[in-house]
Amino acid sequence: MPRLNVVKPEQAAGPTKALYDAIERAVGGVPNIYQGIGNSAAALGAVLHVDHALKSGRLSAAEIEAIKLVVSESYGCDYCLAAHSLLGKKAGLADAELVAIRRGASGHPRIGALVNFVRGLIHPQARVSDEDLRAVQAAGYDDAQIAESLLTIAQTVFTNLFNRVHRTPLDFPAAPSL
Repeated sequence: MPRLNVVKPEQAAGPTKALYDAIERAVGGVPNIYQGIGNSAAALGAVLHVDHALKSGRLSAAEIEAIKLVVSESYGCDYCLAAHSLLGKKAGLADAELVAIRRGASGHPRIGALVNFVRGLIHPQARVSDEDLRAVQAAGYDDAQIAESLLTIAQTVFTNLFNRVHRTPLDFPAAPSL
C-alpha cells in the first residue's frame, strides 16, 4: 500500500495535470510511480525532462534500460525491475539478456562493458579507476555516452529511492526472480 499521497489523473490540476496529459498521450495512462511523484510537479517534471533528454542522447534505448536494470537490481526495487524489464523488451533486449544484465553480465560485449562500469559506480563508496574508465571507453563509449550513463544512474537511483519510500504498487508485469 502506498505510503505517500497518490495523485490520480482525475485529481490532478495545474502543472501536474499538464504533465499527466503528456504522459497519457505518450503511454496511454499514468503509471503508479508518476501518480506518487505527481505530488511535486517540479519532481515529476524533472524526471520526465531527464527521460526526454536521454532519448535524444547518444545511448541506445537498450543501453539506457540496461543501466536502469543494473541500478534497480542493486537497489532491489521490484517496481523498477518490472518497468525496466518491460521497457528493455521494447528496446529489443531478449528475456535471457534482461536476466543476464541483472546478474551483471551481457551476451553483447559492448553492453557487458557498460554493465560492468555501472555496477562499479552505483555504490556510494565506489571510486572509478583509470582501468574502469579505459574498459568502458575501449568498448566504444565516448565521453558523451559516459556522461549520459551517469545521468541515467542518477535518475534511476531517484526512482528506486522514491519507490522504496512510497511503496509504489506494481502496475507492470513482475520481473522474473533471479
